[in-house]
Amino acid sequence: MSRTRYEVVIVGAGIAGASLAYFLARRGVGDVLLLEREANLAYHSTGRSAASLSTLDTHPTLFALKLLAAPFFASPPADFSAHPLLEPSGVLQLFGAEAWASIERQADALRGAGLRFDLLSPAAARARVAALDGGFAGAAWIPGDGRIDVHEILQSYLRHARAAGAELALETEVASFSTTAGRLSAVALRNRDEVEAGLVVDAAGAWAGVIARLADASPIPIVPHRRTLFTFAGPADLDFRHWPLVASEPHSIYFTPEAGELMLSPMDEEPIEPCDPSPDDSVIAAAIERFGALAPTLVPRVIRRRWSGLRSFSPDRAHVVGEDPRRPGFFWLAGQGGCGIETSPAVGRIAADLIVDGRTAIFDASRIAPARFLAEAVG
Repeated sequence: MSRTRYEVVIVGAGIAGASLAYFLARRGVGDVLLLEREANLAYHSTGRSAASLSTLDTHPTLFALKLLAAPFFASPPADFSAHPLLEPSGVLQLFGAEAWASIERQADALRGAGLRFDLLSPAAARARVAALDGGFAGAAWIPGDGRIDVHEILQSYLRHARAAGAELALETEVASFSTTAGRLSAVALRNRDEVEAGLVVDAAGAWAGVIARLADASPIPIVPHRRTLFTFAGPADLDFRHWPLVASEPHSIYFTPEAGELMLSPMDEEPIEPCDPSPDDSVIAAAIERFGALAPTLVPRVIRRRWSGLRSFSPDRAHVVGEDPRRPGFFWLAGQGGCGIETSPAVGRIAADLIVDGRTAIFDASRIAPARFLAEAVG
């Protein structure tokens, strides 16, 4: 940090904070300080994701945000990155009977919203991924989705933000906040000088609730949930390198090729305090059993790597974006669940618009505003 006052101080330099800094730079706001508690970037959720773009979502707000964001990954601004952001290897979503009937009913509306996809029979799904056995009623094939380069995305957001004047401070933890005339006005940092702030943005991921309580902001519960991933060798006689990501609703798992191996997630969501989480062996064992029912020839004998990350949810599981109605000067950018990376081109821009203009023309911001929870509490 070279100065002691900034127009915008962003707490958290993961994908949420970095995308906001980038879009603020695009709006001409470069007087930004990003605070990161860890010594390395992407230490928590951003660096532990499945690195995938999966646009189809049963949550209407998340689906709308994903659709709004997806074109950025397929065709980013010409100067944004040195390498492509998206490998459109496709996503194959499998559904049980009830969910399949719902998807069939919604197909026209989903296409009308802009999603390009095909509905497949179980046999057609197995034609794409031969290892699939049974236990699902149908599938949605989304060819434009696939794997995203999280490192390239994060570094590109930050590179452009810093070129516009933003500063990044690693190993810098918030201790407390100060107010002036009822407005948040300064951030006290552990082992560093206090910095004055025109606006403080809470982009602290799993620690967003901790930061909000320090600032005496509205009591919106942001609850972290553990999500586990592990890798293993695929069959030596099977070329799975170009398979899509396969997500099975009835089996509560997804798997995808990963650096010459296969990666699988139990799709677990255990509420947990903010921490550096470790995988639970019983969760992995249960996932392998479910995996065996879906793709018995792929069941691993040995797990190569295992890790867990935190996905943080608001009460209605949609993002919380906007200035706190009870604490002026405090701006929420939190509760991004499991799609913070996927939605970052949309949410970062929406947040920047709200900060600069007080409104945005690209999305109904009331759907993600913090005030929606306070209105429910009053009602």
